[in-house]
Amino acid sequence: MKTILFAMLFLAAMPASAQETPDAAIVSKASSQKYAPAHGAPDCITLAVLRGDPDKGPSTVEIKLTPGCIVPWHWHSIDESVVPLSGLLEISMKAEKPVLLTNGDFNYLPAKHIHQDKCSGSKPCAAIVSMDGPFDIHYVDKSGAEIPAAQALAEAEKLMTKPGTKPPAKP
Repeated sequence: MKTILFAMLFLAAMPASAQETPDAAIVSKASSQKYAPAHGAPDCITLAVLRGDPDKGPSTVEIKLTPGCIVPWHWHSIDESVVPLSGLLEISMKAEKPVLLTNGDFNYLPAKHIHQDKCSGSKPCAAIVSMDGPFDIHYVDKSGAEIPAAQALAEAEKLMTKPGTKPPAKP
């Protein structure tokens, strides 16, 4: 009886398919990371994928923003966690005061939470971003209504002419 019970517990603990096995351990050396433009985001952001595939499911990326870079008001369908590594990352959230984050701080944004990001100061910003599903970005106007990416990015580009410029008004 003990043998049958043990066998049942052992089999129940095994994954049903190879796809359900846990990810392999990952070590990502900064010197070997490859950065590319982030689709749907301003040109002032690049990213390196550290784990997963942002287009298909949960992932972790490192983002780099040039000084003054603004990601205009937007939301995601997924939860997002941000840990700044360098620079002054300003996070503005709907109906809240902007918050400056520096290396080692933490920011969690639940799905559909309207926010804006800006690399404040004169130094570039870098951060680790973890997402719990496929990445998407939905830009919004001052009223919170969704707008085309081209419109949002063009408006943000006008504000990015100088580091230290104020981000657009809150939605």
